[in-house]
Amino acid sequence: MSFWRIAAAQSGSKSGDTEWNIAHHLAFITQAAALNVDLLLFPELSLTGYDLAHASHQALDIDDPRLSAFSEAAHQHQMSIIIGLPLLHEGKPRLAALAFLPEGTRIAYAKRKLHGDESRFFTPGDGLPLFGYDHRYVTLAVCADITVEDYARDAAQRGANLYAASVLVSKSGYDVDTGYLQRWAQNFNMAVLMANHAFATGGLASAGKSAFWDQHGKQIVVGAEGEQLVIAERDQGHWRGNSIAFIAPAVL
Repeated sequence: MSFWRIAAAQSGSKSGDTEWNIAHHLAFITQAAALNVDLLLFPELSLTGYDLAHASHQALDIDDPRLSAFSEAAHQHQMSIIIGLPLLHEGKPRLAALAFLPEGTRIAYAKRKLHGDESRFFTPGDGLPLFGYDHRYVTLAVCADITVEDYARDAAQRGANLYAASVLVSKSGYDVDTGYLQRWAQNFNMAVLMANHAFATGGLASAGKSAFWDQHGKQIVVGAEGEQLVIAERDQGHWRGNSIAFIAPAVL
């Protein structure tokens, strides 16, 4: 089984400041590339912050020129990059995860189980794309999606080796939500990566503690609070992990 290094970017976002958030994402990507990361996952609505009303009005088209920086970074670093953003679909905003693959493909997944006020601002998604190759097959989930067993089962039946979940999970909900992810890994024989926000966003405090479980449901690595890369690597079918503090670039 091929070597694979994946990471959760436990990043912070500035509400409504898409340009700053793009630059911040790219700084994370640069650090991950220096560590030879093959796949990098950002949290839910990482590109705008979880300010629902504001985010829904900032929804981007999948071909928006501002997103070209991610396609270029994916190609340059031969890295799959998954960001969280509000994405337009037939003129309506969806709460989405968007994957940029090294060969130039963009693959969108929209959150299917909207939670709380999300349904006031976003339309739910449908379908579950699968991408990857050579025991590196990936499907996506966004936050409340992780509570739905059928979604995880479908991912496994499609052949996913990794269930990549972009979330905003609070301290009070952390044990319950990570319990779902551990269970899906164990029950469906697929690894699970969770990327959580580093800081409060949209008035909600994040627990941080992004994490990874192997295909047997064993937690291999869990981060702390604050901005960091939570990394897992597979070699000869075995996983190991560590977390590394994010190093913000100097402001010139």
